[in-house]
Amino acid sequence: MQTGNARETPVTEPETSQATRPAGQLPAWAVSILQLAGISFALGIIFAWFGVYGTGDLPLPERVGYWTLLMAVGTGSSMLVNPLVFERWLPAAHPAVQIATVSALISLPITAGLVILEAASDGTLSTPGWWWVQYFYVIVLSAILTTAAWGIALLQARKAAPAASTSATQPAAASGPANLAFADRLPAKFRAAEIHAVSAEDHYLRVHTSAGETMILMRLADAIRELASLEGMQTHRSWWVARRGLADTSRDDGKVTLKLKSGAEAPVSRTYAKAVKDAGWL
Repeated sequence: MQTGNARETPVTEPETSQATRPAGQLPAWAVSILQLAGISFALGIIFAWFGVYGTGDLPLPERVGYWTLLMAVGTGSSMLVNPLVFERWLPAAHPAVQIATVSALISLPITAGLVILEAASDGTLSTPGWWWVQYFYVIVLSAILTTAAWGIALLQARKAAPAASTSATQPAAASGPANLAFADRLPAKFRAAEIHAVSAEDHYLRVHTSAGETMILMRLADAIRELASLEGMQTHRSWWVARRGLADTSRDDGKVTLKLKSGAEAPVSRTYAKAVKDAGWL
């Protein structure tokens, strides 16, 4: 009989599954676009209202469009840069170093956008000296916004920690070194949460937790090795499921699906069906 430990199940390269989310849930790319649009528009309205950078003389609709476009550049850049800096390049660095690095990087495209918009508005290109001054101002603003976002994530993680630490379904082995190594890859909000499953989507992994879902850049095979201390198993070429994340099972036309506590559904392929059944999951 299989124990459900990931070490005892075969590991293959990830393959995108068609059952990576419950019915009605938007795909990751759509959620990201909506988040980008919402944050950019909200910040655009705030900056337009105060008429920052001498834009107060412009009509309000133009100011909103001007700042929404710049905020979209900044927000989109941060969505790309934050995971790289916080999770891959400088995961063990002091938060101040991480925030400074993020701010310096995302300020580059924002400043470039500012230069282009200014040139388009008056038909002249500003001097490089002016670029550097604006870059400094943008870094300061980016650092403030990045620090605020980091602080919010930290508070959310601390709020989630008590519930995760007292969960009766979490086995003692869950705090082993392998699981901690994987948790360190996650954004601060998710590090104290229970890991319910991981699913491959192209070159990324969607991590299903008790605090919600997040995406990280990682191979499924590597994730399974780091999650070896958790009781769980691979159920599909693109899915690994923890026993504590399992809520129910269903069968439809011979296809077996594992329902997670979050509502997501993990498929069980024929390759792994016997191991899942032997583990008592069905």
